Amino acid sequence: MASLTATLVDFSTTYVLTSLLGLSYILSSAIGVVGGGVVNFLLGRYWVFSAENEKKADQIPRYMLVWLSSMLLNMGGIIFFTEIVGLYYLISKITTAVIVGVFFNYYLQKTFVFKTKTKSSI
Repeated sequence: MASLTATLVDFSTTYVLTSLLGLSYILSSAIGVVGGGVVNFLLGRYWVFSAENEKKADQIPRYMLVWLSSMLLNMGGIIFFTEIVGLYYLISKITTAVIVGVFFNYYLQKTFVFKTKTKSSI
């Protein structure tokens, strides 16, 4: 649900900026990714991974690293599927988001960004 919510923020921003306001799909996608990224961090920290006990100052740099890498992968995928494959930009964005989300984002957020320290019982 968190990923879906962040994706809705991302996609709706992209659509409004491109289709209604006339910005390029590349710039609109980048702005959408920023909005979705903020929503995703907050939902991941407080809801999905319940990692609010760890300092934000520790999580934010890790999240930014994963998020920036994800943004580059997403932008590259969107350009690839739109310019080379010839898909409509929203279809390109959906295809790329699923691939990057499943095979990159979730795994790194779970194991790197929002990892929680467990206490060992001896």
